[in-house]
Amino acid sequence: MKNPVSTYRIQFHKDFTFRDFERIIPYLDQLGVRTLYASPIFEAVPGSAHGYDSVNPQRINPEIGTEAELHAISRQLSQRGMSWIQDIVPNHMAFDPHNLWLMDVLEKGQLSPYASFFDINWQSPVHQGRLMVPFLGDPLPDVLDRGELIVDYQDGKFVVRYFDTTYPLHLRSYRSILQPVGAAIPVAVQALLEQLSLLEQFTDTDAYAHVSDNCQQTLAGLMTKAEVESYVRSCLKTVNATPSLVKQIVDQQDYRLCFHGETDQQINYRRFFTVNALICLNIQDPVVFDAVHQLPKALLDAGIFHGLRVDHIDGLEDPSRYLQRLRQLAGPEAYIVVEKILQNDEELPADWPIQGATGYAYLSMVNNLFTRTESEASFTRFYHALLGEKMAVRAELHDKKAYILYQHMNGELENLYSLFLDSNLLDASVLASVPAEDLKTAIGEFLIQCPVYRYYGNQMPLSEDEATAVRTIFSRIRKNKPELAPAVGLLDEALLQNPPSGTAEYRQRALRFYQRCMQFTGPLMAKGVEDTLMYTYTRFIGHDEVGDSPEYFGLTVDAFHQKMIDRQTQWPLALNATSTHDTKRGEDVRSRLNVLTDLTDEWIAAVQEWQQLNKDLKSTDTGSDTTAEAPDINDEYFIYQTLIGAYPMPGDESAALTSEETDFPDRLTEYLQKALREAKRNSTYDAPNEAYETATQNFALNLLDSSRPFWGSFRQFHQRMADFGIINSLAQVLLKCTTTGVPDIYQGCEGWDLSLVDPDNRRPVDFVSRQQSLAELLNNPSGNQWADLWASRYDARIKQWLVHTLLAERNRHPDLFASGEYLPLAVEGRYKKHVLAFARRRAESWYVVAIPLGLAHLCSTESTDAFGLDWQDTRISLPAEAPATWQHQLVNSRGETTNGIAVADLFAALPLAVLSLESVNYNQNAGISLSELKQ
Repeated sequence: MKNPVSTYRIQFHKDFTFRDFERIIPYLDQLGVRTLYASPIFEAVPGSAHGYDSVNPQRINPEIGTEAELHAISRQLSQRGMSWIQDIVPNHMAFDPHNLWLMDVLEKGQLSPYASFFDINWQSPVHQGRLMVPFLGDPLPDVLDRGELIVDYQDGKFVVRYFDTTYPLHLRSYRSILQPVGAAIPVAVQALLEQLSLLEQFTDTDAYAHVSDNCQQTLAGLMTKAEVESYVRSCLKTVNATPSLVKQIVDQQDYRLCFHGETDQQINYRRFFTVNALICLNIQDPVVFDAVHQLPKALLDAGIFHGLRVDHIDGLEDPSRYLQRLRQLAGPEAYIVVEKILQNDEELPADWPIQGATGYAYLSMVNNLFTRTESEASFTRFYHALLGEKMAVRAELHDKKAYILYQHMNGELENLYSLFLDSNLLDASVLASVPAEDLKTAIGEFLIQCPVYRYYGNQMPLSEDEATAVRTIFSRIRKNKPELAPAVGLLDEALLQNPPSGTAEYRQRALRFYQRCMQFTGPLMAKGVEDTLMYTYTRFIGHDEVGDSPEYFGLTVDAFHQKMIDRQTQWPLALNATSTHDTKRGEDVRSRLNVLTDLTDEWIAAVQEWQQLNKDLKSTDTGSDTTAEAPDINDEYFIYQTLIGAYPMPGDESAALTSEETDFPDRLTEYLQKALREAKRNSTYDAPNEAYETATQNFALNLLDSSRPFWGSFRQFHQRMADFGIINSLAQVLLKCTTTGVPDIYQGCEGWDLSLVDPDNRRPVDFVSRQQSLAELLNNPSGNQWADLWASRYDARIKQWLVHTLLAERNRHPDLFASGEYLPLAVEGRYKKHVLAFARRRAESWYVVAIPLGLAHLCSTESTDAFGLDWQDTRISLPAEAPATWQHQLVNSRGETTNGIAVADLFAALPLAVLSLESVNYNQNAGISLSELKQ
């Protein structure tokens, strides 16, 4: 199995191409990265900033580069011992005119050879089975009345044009267009009309496609003749001057142009979450699977790709079977990880033939480790007092998911209800015993109450564990909504009671309905939690993060150790991520925010002071009858936390503003607009309250006015937070590189990552300055390097050097970090609760790692700083079989392991430790003495 050793995520797009990447390969190699982890590189919608809106998975995106360039890059990587992991998107493609497979479906309907490629309900009563094309700005009649739909001839075909977007017309419409306009029909056109009249008799897709192509080629040839070209243009002029003819032609299509808002209540295709512009694939169909994976397979076989990252595994009908097929395609040595968000103590299915997930669970573990659990009660009390009410996160979670379902996914719910009826899982008399609306609501509650993104059962009856989980959901619905008990009973009977004794055909129908439900529990969770609750429940925004949860507030050291041991047993090569293209906040924003839980009393006092200082900045121009002022108290508290977490690193007040400080106001206002609309409390995307948004943005901008009293208070608090946040960040890097799993660095995050949600976290990375700083560090080593780096810590070189140092250790001992044991180490002494320590061991090779926890709280209690802290008798205990001596890999110091290791000896120069243990005695004259280090 391929061991990536370490990964570096790159976001490819038109402004960062293969050629741009080629220029930074030497830098990534010097940094110590062994594997490129690439965003989707297959052809996407022109201008795509991310690549998840694919239009052709069988071609490299020409905006990024060519296949030849990719091969050339591969040769360079290979010479440096570097690999490539590729992000693939099997769940969906772009609903866009550049998607030629889909445009063929629009043109030919169910006679298109690609009709089965997309998850379309052709039997849906919605629009009489005509595929919705929901991209009109208003309802179709209004668009027609304004003459915004134009019938035209483009690229050898007749099309309907809506502003800059064109959709193909079915060949039956060609006859409606090519009608007499006061002049005789040219003989050649008459012959074409006769040819078109024969199309209706074809029912075979291949034959229909052949005749259709012939007709279009004939028309294209005729258009080179002046007489025909003039006639066709006259026909088009007549059609576009006659609204009834335009309507007739629009109505003749196997698709229906409609208002984008219609999909909130009805829909006849599966989309990605609630994004109309992403249409889902039937990847479970072997023909579709082979077509979508054709190029990835070729590049795997050629040794260009060494692994795959699977996007949105939860969207697939049967993830387990998909992954089995993918493993067969990729081969046993390929590295495969899936994008998967785990909830609570949910575990990744152990039988999946993969190396693990992309790291959201790891992010959550580390984030919670740095959160002081003892502060939860104070944060909750203060938040409730702030709001003047108790906001229960579980109730909020239910309400947000319900809002998304009934306001934006009601069409999906209607489809599930219809599928249940059409599946004939219960006798008509039994169904008649429950009102239709109750049954539909019960199905909705089943989706809402699902506590995880989805379950993966792919046979009926369900496994005992999964059946128990479903039974628990049904029990919860009965308890919370007793009026739905009879309807829940029907679901229970159909999914749990009947399958064990049902026929194979019955079990298949029940499984189809169940798996279909599971394809929508994930989107509901994502939209309800990630894109709503995480912007509304602001008790502590550090845990409003993908993979994390607003419910969480800390993780004990013992629990963290156990999770790492379990991870080593089950998924030793899973990714360790701390920032991604989807995270709500950069890793260093969270590291800084975690300090708030160490300084809870000071934080609460600061917020109360700031509320008074900034009263005059609030506005009563809210554009709402229900909101008295802008920002309201919840949004104001959200802004203070955002400023503390994301404001640029402190600098010299006499120096010119850095680019980060110059850009920050614009980044902040853009972010707040998105946050307010995602929250859906005072503004939404569908109905933006611009008055409230503007007032809130102005409030935030005024906070940055250095002449106001607030700024002095904020700046002092921010400085303190920044320093402890840096130590948390460095400790986080150390954990990521030494605990179980493969460290993943999101582009640029070897420097400070104070980014906010996308698009902010996808800003260009200044690789030139990073290359320069690493080169300087490599060329000018200093005996007191860490002290120098700490003195200039705000420029991020200290983080970059730590990343480089740790990746070098991993590269020297890849097998130890991949398969070595994870051994929790006991810590004794006065400050034992403030140190986490563990060992990595493989055969005779040992590493010991130690980091501080709750350092800000400890320093506050002792009235000192991180470097003045006396760790007193705090010691790390080692197993009896541990080697006799240690050597610090970050600073030049050594010592003996007799009676453990004194933390004071390890944290003298830097409050982090990575030790290699040796069995031989060391030279007493080697290295730097501990007294010198402390100086």
